[in-house]
Amino acid sequence: MKAVIVFLSAMVLLSLAGNTSANLVGRKASCNDALGGCPRMYDPVCGMDGVTYPNECTLCSENRKRQVPVLIKNYGPC
Repeated sequence: MKAVIVFLSAMVLLSLAGNTSANLVGRKASCNDALGGCPRMYDPVCGMDGVTYPNECTLCSENRKRQVPVLIKNYGPC
């Protein structure tokens, strides 16, 4: 009986561990309107332009300077 419960639990975990970032391709960066600057933490995002930005806030700052905003391709370096 324990083996069945362990097996079913493992199956549930495996089904939930799929590619969760697939729905984030081409996602717009969430920007706050505070102009106080971006944090210096490194949490890279890959833009659709192929550039790795240090964090989502930095991508937002760059988008404010552009005519056409860059979307997030995926989280992590390009």
